[in-house]
Amino acid sequence: MRVGFEARPHAAPRPAAAFGSAAAPRPAVAPHPVAAPHPVAAGHPVAPLHPVAPGHPVVAGHPVVASHPVAAPPAPHTPAHPAPLLSAQDLRQVAFHRPPPGMPGYEERQVDDFLDRIEATLLGRDDVTEQDVRRMRFRPAHPGYHATEVDAFLELVAETLRSTPQRRQAVAPAQGAHATSTGMRPAPRLTPQDVRGVRFHKPRPGNRGYHEGEIDHFLDRIEATLAGRDTLTALEVQDHEFSYAPPGMIGYDEDDVDTFLDLVVVTLEQLTAPPVRPRPGVGTRPLTARDVRTVEFGKPPRGRRGYHESQVDKFLDRIENTLLGNDDLTAQEIREARFSRPMFGRRGYDETEVDAFLARVEKQLTDGPPRPAALPPITSWKQLRAIKLPMAGPTRRGYRTSQVDRVLEEIGIALDGMIGASSAEVAKTRFALSLMNGQGYDCAFVDELMPILVAELRKRGR
Repeated sequence: MRVGFEARPHAAPRPAAAFGSAAAPRPAVAPHPVAAPHPVAAGHPVAPLHPVAPGHPVVAGHPVVASHPVAAPPAPHTPAHPAPLLSAQDLRQVAFHRPPPGMPGYEERQVDDFLDRIEATLLGRDDVTEQDVRRMRFRPAHPGYHATEVDAFLELVAETLRSTPQRRQAVAPAQGAHATSTGMRPAPRLTPQDVRGVRFHKPRPGNRGYHEGEIDHFLDRIEATLAGRDTLTALEVQDHEFSYAPPGMIGYDEDDVDTFLDLVVVTLEQLTAPPVRPRPGVGTRPLTARDVRTVEFGKPPRGRRGYHESQVDKFLDRIENTLLGNDDLTAQEIREARFSRPMFGRRGYDETEVDAFLARVEKQLTDGPPRPAALPPITSWKQLRAIKLPMAGPTRRGYRTSQVDRVLEEIGIALDGMIGASSAEVAKTRFALSLMNGQGYDCAFVDELMPILVAELRKRGR
């Protein structure tokens, strides 16, 4: 419930947090009158939006009047794109009066549920649009919430959503061969009016944010480009860099600006063919565990979110362990791996680079088990024990596991400086084959591993 005091009509609303914006709100869009009585449809009736007593929803203990602008405080630079009228906290803490006696209000649960969805949209977790707000119809209830106050507040909500299209970038389509989903609602196509009316939050405490003047000037060029008066390209928007606000001043939130510019890139790419970025080849040299451990991926350009970094890192850990013989990832598991996008306003790893690297890993695992030459130097019994010897294929007989394990144990003891097998003894060792196909260790792997161990023993004078 969002009333001021339990179920008593005309009670003073409970205190609520002030709006998140320090900038003056714009005048609300002109109300669209609806004839009374309110029609009840699949949604909810919309009351007339002209103020009536008590008249206004309450936030931070003060009535909200959607139709009267507040003068902006004087400042050295008036930003062209000030903070949005409402924040998610405002949605969470707004309170409404009861309607006058004898007048129906709006059903509380329905209003609360809709405001919860709007709050989630401002946090990048839902995709309620300005049109959804203006088309909303609430069911009448007694007493319910004061209909005029709810309508006045939703007018501010509609203006906030109209001026923050970057909030919907959280549900832009995912890209990449390993994306969790590619069937999501496409990002909105911006108009010059969208660019002129966009609003940006202030940066988090401790951050100065982007220089407001630079952003305002660049957005003027973007608006002119969408209106056909300039020639900015998607690549220029991707590569453009901004300076930070001067010391002692607060600019625009970096993530908020970057996310809006993501939408600009998508819009410009829809107008012209996007540039084709060369994709790295699959490569020929076998990857080692060290290659996987030290690989680095860049950030995706504006317009793309990339893959969630921690998810990719954890999967690379499994690949590294597979190449060391400590895990058993298959080529099919590599191909079917899926990564979600990073948090709203963040960029992860460039999905084209990750996809290319995983394609190389998949090819290597498809061609066969990791070869001993791809393993790091084996200098101790602990490292030797960590190697997972592949088993023979279903149509081949492998070396008997008991014989191979016994010899490897002798070699490991020698590597640790104790009495064990000598290099000459290991070089002359021959293993018997298993009795049936599919049993025993892979012969080719063992035959390749033994000379490496012999060479290591000889280096130690064994």
